[in-house]
Amino acid sequence: MAKRKLTSLRTVLLRYLLLCGGGCALILVLWWGIFMQLINIGFLLPAVASAQACADARGTVASMTADTFDSLQISDLCRWAVVQNDTVLQTNMTNRQLKIALNSYHGGSGNLGYMQYQYDVKMADGSFCLLQYDYATPYADPALRDTLPDFQTFYFVLLAALILVWLGWQTHCTVRTFAAETTRLNAAVDAIAARQLEQIDTDGVRIREFAATLQALQTMGRELTDSLQSQWRMEQQRTEQIAALAHDLKTPLTVIQGNAELLEEDTLSDAQHAQLQAILRGTERARHYLAALRTAGAAPAVQTSLASHALTERLAQTARALCAPAGIHFILQEEWQGTIRAAENDLLRAAENLLDNAAAHTPRGGTVTLTVAKENNSFILRVTDTGPGFTPEALAKAGEMLYTDAARSDASHQGLGLYFAKKVAQFHGGTLVLSNLSGTHGACAELRLPIGR
Repeated sequence: MAKRKLTSLRTVLLRYLLLCGGGCALILVLWWGIFMQLINIGFLLPAVASAQACADARGTVASMTADTFDSLQISDLCRWAVVQNDTVLQTNMTNRQLKIALNSYHGGSGNLGYMQYQYDVKMADGSFCLLQYDYATPYADPALRDTLPDFQTFYFVLLAALILVWLGWQTHCTVRTFAAETTRLNAAVDAIAARQLEQIDTDGVRIREFAATLQALQTMGRELTDSLQSQWRMEQQRTEQIAALAHDLKTPLTVIQGNAELLEEDTLSDAQHAQLQAILRGTERARHYLAALRTAGAAPAVQTSLASHALTERLAQTARALCAPAGIHFILQEEWQGTIRAAENDLLRAAENLLDNAAAHTPRGGTVTLTVAKENNSFILRVTDTGPGFTPEALAKAGEMLYTDAARSDASHQGLGLYFAKKVAQFHGGTLVLSNLSGTHGACAELRLPIGR
């Protein structure tokens, strides 16, 4: 297929300007030619006709008196008024025209209209005849002058209308050209978002700059798709590796726990019994780690309607069980009760992770507070503690899989609790917000979930 020739943006704009300017010039030439032809065939009178008629009338009315004034001897191209002692005796002017004529007669300035002139002619008896005319092209037929609008005004309006129509049409055509190009750009963006790069149309482009942009979008979309696919494969591979590791560790842990339980039935010394209990506790803790690993990448369950009060009671029971053995005070602040839509088990586990973290990092005698509230149509589960708070690094990275805060980590936390809480919040269309309490020591973790979804 032969390579299609593209037009530059500069050429499109230059063509637009040339067509607008050339078309307006052609309209003006045709307009003027028709105008002159109408004068040549006698349909119109030249602009000097009215001036000549008034000039001829000056000599005629100068020999007349107010009593002998004969309007038939004055061309109908002239407007006239006979004035004696500031009294208008007779006139063919309208009230407005007469007012302007008298004002000019008495020395007023700026009263006559554009291309409008007046002669004040003294008559034989001392009266004055005010002769007024327009420097314009009137109809040659007096009947037309009496019935039709002023031709010159109409003709200029017609010229302006033709120029505006031509400019509007050229602008419309140019806008259509740009609209077609931008439509292809928008379609390309939509295709990239849908990962359907084959839908990007680069064949119908007419402007070189838009073709270059489409090609750049196509390249960017291809690279973005490759990057996302690579990232997805890495995430999938990591999830599979974690699942395989959890599965592989399950068997040796079962063997260790089974043998330790068999040893527990034997007669052991106090030291041996303490060592055996340490083995069993470590094995049980390892089982909790494996359970967390197996469910870290799992999709949350289906959402159902859930009473917030029932959820709060279960969380309060868990919190008391966590805080009481560690000598930590627990406070429940239930500021709102209602119905939310959520995956109950996942939301419970996410909130329990926040409570577990808070209890683990609160010193004996400290306080853990669970607040249930509604703010701006969002359901809030807020857990605060009186521990050391988050480090700046933790505030930036907490919620990432397997991340642990060096300042807050201990042997029982492996960076999965906040990760799971964040995933549950995102699944529900909400967010996990971590912060430090202002003015005092302590951390704050919030699950914010929309209510009206």
